[in-house]
Amino acid sequence: MTSTESSRRKYDQLAERYEEIFFYVADLGQRLVDFAGPVPGARVLDVGAGRGAVARAAVARGCAVTAVDASAGMVAHLAEDYPGMVVRQLDAAALDFPPGSFDLVTAGFVVQILDDPAAALAAMRRVLAPSGMVALSLETQSADRTKWLLDLTAEFFPGAGASAGPGPMTADALDTLLTEAGFTGLERTAVDAPRKLPDARAVWDWLGPRGLADSVRRLPPERAEQFRARFLAVAEAERTSDGIVLGFAATLHRAHAPH
Repeated sequence: MTSTESSRRKYDQLAERYEEIFFYVADLGQRLVDFAGPVPGARVLDVGAGRGAVARAAVARGCAVTAVDASAGMVAHLAEDYPGMVVRQLDAAALDFPPGSFDLVTAGFVVQILDDPAAALAAMRRVLAPSGMVALSLETQSADRTKWLLDLTAEFFPGAGASAGPGPMTADALDTLLTEAGFTGLERTAVDAPRKLPDARAVWDWLGPRGLADSVRRLPPERAEQFRARFLAVAEAERTSDGIVLGFAATLHRAHAPH
């Protein structure tokens, strides 16, 4: 499996507001397609399509797009929003298409949430035509803009790092996985997606659906109140005339299947 049932349920719940919460996916979906540069008529498979940020950018370039996602909620919205698009509910490692079906396979912010990204990349390579391209985006940390939040999280959730495994996927690690999957001609570029919010309360409200609320609920009530008070105070101290800036960075990766 490449995605757990809890992960599927999470994205089912987020489907309605996904691109509002994850504000950067629309812009970076467009940037990923621009980076891949498919020609009109190219057969494109978008894996983990979500609400269609990458898929609709590819459609706008005249591509023939198939969109798949493991979340039933996401698939239902995709099918309703894009009735002319082929939409299916599929796991990233179980792409049920004949070999060589696509000229381009895309996956926006998908590989880092999979239990077995190597299996998914192998599936992507299998469905690509010879010399076809895979194009991926990977969210990375901008610790300079979120150090206050990382420090606060470490103080109140000291076990979080220990239970999170080896840490988030890095751009180098993704390139290694692509090489091991048999892809060649690897290229990548770094992009930045800052989020400006007006004040500490806005940061609290915005981060809640991204997992903060669930984490706080697991704290004892008194400790949860302490965390909230500290969060608001520390976040407000970060406010400038531009508000509070949360930094989100990403890398875009592209590579080719063998000839």
